[in-house]
Amino acid sequence: MISVIKPNYLFAKLKPNNSIRNTNTHLISKTISTMHRSIFSNFRIVNHKQLKLFRKELFIPTKFEFSLVGKISFFIYMEKEKIEFYFIFPDYIKKIFEEKMSAVWNQVTIEYIEESNLPQFLSKATKYQMDYVKEDGLSLHTNRTSNELLNATLNVVEVLETGDKVGVFYNFVPTSQNSFRHSYARTIDKVKKGVPVERNKTGLAYIFKMFISILDGVMKDITEILAGKDEKKAEENVLDALLDKLNGGKRISESTEKKGRGQILESQVLVLSESKTKVREISYATSIADAFEVIAADNKFTKKSYKKDFKYTDTRFPGASINKVYDEEVQNFINLPGRELIERYSFMDRIDTQETQIPKDIQSGSICIGEVTYRGHKQKAYLSNDEQFKKLMLLLIGPTRAGKSKLMANLSKDAIDNGECVIVFDFIKKCELSDEIASCFPKEKVLEISCADFEKIQGIGYNEVGFSTNPFKQYENAKRQTSNTLTLINSINDTGDNSRLTPKMERYLESACLVVYISTGSLKDVFAVLLNHETRHNFISRVPEKQKEFLSEYMDSLFELDDKNKDGEVIGTKVQAGIIDRLSVLKRNTYMEIMLKKTTDQNINLVEEMQKNQLIVVKMPQAMFTTAGEKDIFTTYWMTKIWLALQVRADLQEEKDLVKVNLLIDEIYQVEHTEKFLKSNLSQIAKFGMKPIVSCHYINQLRYMRDELRSANASYMLIAGCDKKNFDELKEELYPYKAEDLKNLKRFHSLNYIKTKDGYAQFITELPKPISK
Repeated sequence: MISVIKPNYLFAKLKPNNSIRNTNTHLISKTISTMHRSIFSNFRIVNHKQLKLFRKELFIPTKFEFSLVGKISFFIYMEKEKIEFYFIFPDYIKKIFEEKMSAVWNQVTIEYIEESNLPQFLSKATKYQMDYVKEDGLSLHTNRTSNELLNATLNVVEVLETGDKVGVFYNFVPTSQNSFRHSYARTIDKVKKGVPVERNKTGLAYIFKMFISILDGVMKDITEILAGKDEKKAEENVLDALLDKLNGGKRISESTEKKGRGQILESQVLVLSESKTKVREISYATSIADAFEVIAADNKFTKKSYKKDFKYTDTRFPGASINKVYDEEVQNFINLPGRELIERYSFMDRIDTQETQIPKDIQSGSICIGEVTYRGHKQKAYLSNDEQFKKLMLLLIGPTRAGKSKLMANLSKDAIDNGECVIVFDFIKKCELSDEIASCFPKEKVLEISCADFEKIQGIGYNEVGFSTNPFKQYENAKRQTSNTLTLINSINDTGDNSRLTPKMERYLESACLVVYISTGSLKDVFAVLLNHETRHNFISRVPEKQKEFLSEYMDSLFELDDKNKDGEVIGTKVQAGIIDRLSVLKRNTYMEIMLKKTTDQNINLVEEMQKNQLIVVKMPQAMFTTAGEKDIFTTYWMTKIWLALQVRADLQEEKDLVKVNLLIDEIYQVEHTEKFLKSNLSQIAKFGMKPIVSCHYINQLRYMRDELRSANASYMLIAGCDKKNFDELKEELYPYKAEDLKNLKRFHSLNYIKTKDGYAQFITELPKPISK
C-alpha cells in the first residue's frame, strides 16, 4: 500500500523597505534547487511485516509513503493603488527559506497569511503563459544590479483603473541537473553549427531556418566536391551570412555560457489580468508580457494564451509550458522594490523605516515603552530592569499632540503596577497632564498636592528633615536645609541677569539659615533673623549648647548685621539690599506670600509619601503666576524639596528597601533654575532611587541639561513628528537609522535610543495604546 503525501504550503506576504537590494536573489534560486530529491528518496517505509524463512527473520514492507516534490512560487499582485509581493513555499523548508530571505533582503518583513487571503482572479480572466522562444540551453539577459524587469512590470500600475487587477506568477520546481547538462550541450553544438534552435519545431520560422540550414549544408558539400577540399572559397557564402542573421550568430553570450554551470529550475510564468472591460484586460496583460523584452538576449520570452484553471498550490500548472532557467535568470524574476520604486509608488504596502531586533535585556521588564515589529513579528519593548540602569533618565522628545501625555500615563501605570512611586511635577496650563494621569488610578492611589488651593496651601520649608536628638545629625539636617534654601534664594532674580547673591550676603544667609533651622524654624524666620535684630538675637540665644561648637562662626557672622549706636547698643539691622529685594520678589506672588506666613507643621512629609506605592501630583497651574520668574521660583522650591526628601529617605532606609520614584516633568526648559538644579544633580539622583522622565519639543531647548545627558547615560525616545534637528543631535548614536527613518515614522511611533546592560539599543516602537478608563 502506498500513501501519497502532498506538501503543506505557507503563504508569506513580503513588505519591502528603503534598504532593499536585489543583488543576491539568485541565492534563493540555489536554495530552491536543493529541494530536489530522486524518486527513490521520496519513498519511505511506514510499516513492515516480519516473516521467518529458513530460520531467518525477514522484514517485508507492507506500507509506503511517497512524498510529492514541493515547489516555490513568487507572486506580484497589482491594483490601481496597491502593489503586493508573495512567496508560496512548503512548510518543511520554512526555517531555511526565512533565513535565506533575510540574508538576501536584510530588512524584509514577512507576514504569514491564509491561502484564502491571497488575491484571486476569476476563471474568465485573461491569462498568458510566457514561453522561451528558443531552446532551454540559451539564456535571457542577466545583470545582478538591474531591476529592469520589475520596473517595466510595475509601469502598468499607472494606467490601471479602479477595480482592475493584474498579476505575474512565477512557479519554480526543483529538477535534476544532469539531464539539463546533456540538452545544454546539444543546443550549444547546434548554435555553433548554425542549426536553428527554435523551441517551436513546427512553426514557419523554424521550418524556413531549417530549410536554409539544410540548403547551406548541401551547397557546402557541392562546393567542396567541385572545388576540392584544400581550395579556399574566394567569396563569402551568402547562405552562411543569411543563416547567421536569422539565428543571431554562432557566438553565445556570457549568460548562456554560465547557464551550463548554473543551478537549473523548472519554471512557469503566468501573466494574469482582470477588468470590467475586456479591451483593457487584454491591454494590461499584453503590456506586462511585453515588459519581458527588457531581459531579451540569446533567448527571450513570447506570450501564449493560457485557458486552463489552476490553483496557487499546484506543483505544475496544467498545460503551461516549462522553461528551464538557471539561478541568475531567476534573479530577474524574484525582485522586491527598493528606495526609488517605493518613493515612486508611495501607496505600496511596505515598511517605511528600518526594523531592528531588540536585545534580550529589554524584551521583558516592568515599564513598557511600546511594541516593536521585526520582520512581521510583534514584541513588546521595555526599559531596562538592570539594577544599575533602571533609574537613569529618560527623555521624551516630540511635538504638540504627538502622544507624549498618553505615553507618560502608560509609563506611570506600569510603574505603579510594579510597586513604584510616581511624582508628576506639573506647572503647564491647567495641569491637564496630571489630571489625565491621575484619572488612570483609583482615588486611594493618588496624593494630590494642589498648590493653588488656599485651604490646603503649605508653608515654605523643608519639614522632611525632621528633628534629631543627635547633635551632629541635627546639624547635618540644618546644613541640608540651608543648601537648598541658598539654591531657592539664588533662583529669585528680578533683574534678568542671572546674578547670585554676593559672597558676603550668601554668608549672612547661610548663617541665618543654620541658626534658624537648628531650632526647627522656617524660611519666614530666616528672613526675620536677617532683617530684625530682636528676632536675630532671640534665635541666637535658642541655639543649644551642644550646637555652639558647630555654629559659633555663623553666630559671629550674624552679629555683624547689628546696627549699634555710639554707646554700643543694638538699635537695628544693617540693610542687606540683595536679600530684601529677593524677599520682595517672593512676596509679590500671592501664593508664596501666604506660604511664607504659614508654618510647616501641616506640611506633607515627602519622605514618607515616596515610600508608598502611589501617584503624587504636584499641581502648580499657570494661573498662579504672573511672570515666568515666579513660576521658576516656585518649581525650584519644589524641586529642592524633592531632592532633600530623597537624601533624608536614603539615610532612613536600606538601599534595597528604597521604593523607586519616577519623576515626570513636562517642558522643564520653561523653568530655568529648576533645570539648572536638576542638571547639577543628574549624575547622582539615580543613587537615591529616583528616575527622571523629562519631555520636550527639541533637545536643544534643554540649555543646561543638554550636555549632561550623555554623561548621565540617558535614554531617548524621538516621537513621530519631531524635528530633524533632534535626529542630528543623536545622528551617530542612532546609526544605522537615518533622518529619513524619523521623517517616515507613522503617527504614535518613536525612534528610540535606549540604555541596556550591554550598551545602547536603537529601534522603532509603536507607542503603548492609551489606557482605557
